[in-house]
Amino acid sequence: MNRGSILYKSILAHRRKLLLATGTTAVTGASYFTEEESSLPSLDDAGKRLDTNPYALSSALGFYTTTTECKAAKVKDSIPSTIVIPTRDEQLSKLKAGETFDILVIGGGATGSGAALDAATRGLSVAMIERGDFGNETSARSTKLIWAGIRYIATGLSALLRFHNVIRPVDAISDFVGEFKMVMGAHKERRIMLENNPHLTNWVPIAIPFTSWVSWPAPFGHPIFSTAPMVMPLVMKFYDGMSGFTCPPSHIMGRNRAARKFPQLDQNAKYFSIFYEGQHNDSRTNTYIALTAAEEGATVANYVEMIDLLKDKDGKAIGIECRDNLSGKTFKVYAKAIVFAGGPFTDSLRKMEDKDSAPAVNAAAGTHIVLPKYFCPAGIGMLDINTSDGRFLFFLPWEGHTLIGTTDRKGPAESSYGPPEQEIRYLLDEVQKYLAGDIKVRRSDVLSAWQGYRPLASDPNAPPGAPISRDHTISVNPKTGVTFITGGKWTTYREMAEDVINRVVSLHQLNPPKESSTATRPLRGGVGYRRNLPITLVQDFGVSEESAKHLARTYGMNAVDVVLLATPTSKRWPRFGNVLIEGFPYLECEIPYICKHEMVCTLTDMLTLRMRVAYLNKDAAIAAAPKVADLMAKELGWSRREKKRQLDEALEVLGTFGGPIPDKAAAALELSAEVQNVREVFEKLDLGGTGYIDLIEFMDCCTMLGVSFKNREKAKKAFKSIDLNADGKIDEDEFVAWWEKGGNLQAQIANKFKFKATKETSVGAAFG
Repeated sequence: MNRGSILYKSILAHRRKLLLATGTTAVTGASYFTEEESSLPSLDDAGKRLDTNPYALSSALGFYTTTTECKAAKVKDSIPSTIVIPTRDEQLSKLKAGETFDILVIGGGATGSGAALDAATRGLSVAMIERGDFGNETSARSTKLIWAGIRYIATGLSALLRFHNVIRPVDAISDFVGEFKMVMGAHKERRIMLENNPHLTNWVPIAIPFTSWVSWPAPFGHPIFSTAPMVMPLVMKFYDGMSGFTCPPSHIMGRNRAARKFPQLDQNAKYFSIFYEGQHNDSRTNTYIALTAAEEGATVANYVEMIDLLKDKDGKAIGIECRDNLSGKTFKVYAKAIVFAGGPFTDSLRKMEDKDSAPAVNAAAGTHIVLPKYFCPAGIGMLDINTSDGRFLFFLPWEGHTLIGTTDRKGPAESSYGPPEQEIRYLLDEVQKYLAGDIKVRRSDVLSAWQGYRPLASDPNAPPGAPISRDHTISVNPKTGVTFITGGKWTTYREMAEDVINRVVSLHQLNPPKESSTATRPLRGGVGYRRNLPITLVQDFGVSEESAKHLARTYGMNAVDVVLLATPTSKRWPRFGNVLIEGFPYLECEIPYICKHEMVCTLTDMLTLRMRVAYLNKDAAIAAAPKVADLMAKELGWSRREKKRQLDEALEVLGTFGGPIPDKAAAALELSAEVQNVREVFEKLDLGGTGYIDLIEFMDCCTMLGVSFKNREKAKKAFKSIDLNADGKIDEDEFVAWWEKGGNLQAQIANKFKFKATKETSVGAAFG
């Protein structure tokens, strides 16, 4: 049986299962019969067509790409399929064709993409534009959790029990009920998201450590929560019950078992309360929501920005003027209804609608850092419910690394990735509290760091006295008829999308031919997905186990398309799939697949959003950028000039991420602090605290101090002049001996430090 036949057999079995579930299949014994299957290609024929053209999955599998084709073939159109979507150029042509869409969505984050998908599944004509790449702002910079929100129950109860509520009991109870309903809704959406998309999501266990039987100061600012260590197991069982016990069961872990499973943690804990939340690769999920909308017939385009709102003589919105941010050309798109889904940037869209519009969104920034995998114990996350400033702090395994976050800082939203240095330090300090005494977390352990902004919403168009939304806000401007949605969280993106489309359909009397089906529709790559897919990829396509797991959880069943592009490695194992970046599971064959099928436009987006290298390891992304640029140039037909422009732009953006080296201002301030002698200078330059300085550390220190070399060879030569015993390490004695000799480099470094005044006036005072 060839590879194409294997794929066909798997998806055909899933197709039969779906038909059976919808009642269109008759079952006799162990055999399945449908009228439709008589017209499907044979196993051998479909397999040959897949081997010949792996991208023509729709026709080879007998699936159909449009409602018309489904009806013509008498196949239920609710069955999703793996299809080739129109290219970005084709999507732009559809936008410019002059069609008046039923709905036009501005914003391609999770909510905007979800709204486009929801409208498309109802049979409405819908367009969605995004000024950058899909999900390039808030939706790509989350804590990567699909969580129901245990915190909101606690904060709601804390608010309910405040003394001042004695004089407003009805309002207080109403507020708590609203919070409780929001969490119940999040439980429902979490279940839908994980059950529909096992190829993009997973459950992650999270441990809450308790070092005493009474927590003080009390979490959430209320003394009743000081009893949390004694009641948390019961609270977590109640939390499980809110989702109908559809999640893995919460449990407790004693000190002895914890010591065996994760020795890197402080062993003073009385016990650990362990519960489960969903997890995903957020930007990949966002991309697949947008591409699934395209599968359903929506017209979606990235790098298209709204620059003005078009109105009729009565002031009602009838469309927008927009700009292709890649070509600079402008054009108009018309629609019966317009939805703003700009997240924390929604107010900038509303200013185009009405320059005097009242603000509706406040933004809060959160910083995340990424550390090496070994900091995270055995694939189990950790949650600190009582940090030094009262925030929640997650410590999670993610994509083979350790993700830590988040902070909470109010301020206007901006697109910059670069987080404040003090927030990176805060996160490191909080993490250190939970690590065993013999493990230290160093500033140089930070592989990547970024900030993102979440929207905090209110409704400026609500009547006086209207209740404030506890979750997302949907508002309609009565003058223009434009609807905006903002607030909420990743977990409830589908519910938010459904709510806003319901509102728009009712307001504009659109009369969709079908109901929304997003509650049951898997996202792209989900049809036919099997949890044993990684094993199939290893056995039948010869890729490594690590890469197979990565491909399955990134592309779902489309991973088969990816590995069909894999080239021989000339190794005994793995036989196919050349690694893109050493130490990572990414394969070179992913680049051509993404270029052809995922509407990627820039090198920056490839390294940050399609492949999460920059979010995992800033230096690895910078090192890989030239190679990825070469592969993309081949697929997208870039000229040498365009490839250089793409590379320069990507390196500039990657430079804004946090990494092992603090930003220059913070680094200069830290390193230039007063020192007593040259041995203290060495301690400052020993970033890892290892007692020696290696070549990379030496180059990093020089960069931080503003001491530059013409090239790497010059830096190596300088390093060797200090490394007297040529073992690749500069120890303290070698550094002192080199310092005493003086020289140009020594003088440059010395000028960056302030030596404390001592009673001695000789140069010897600087050497201790």
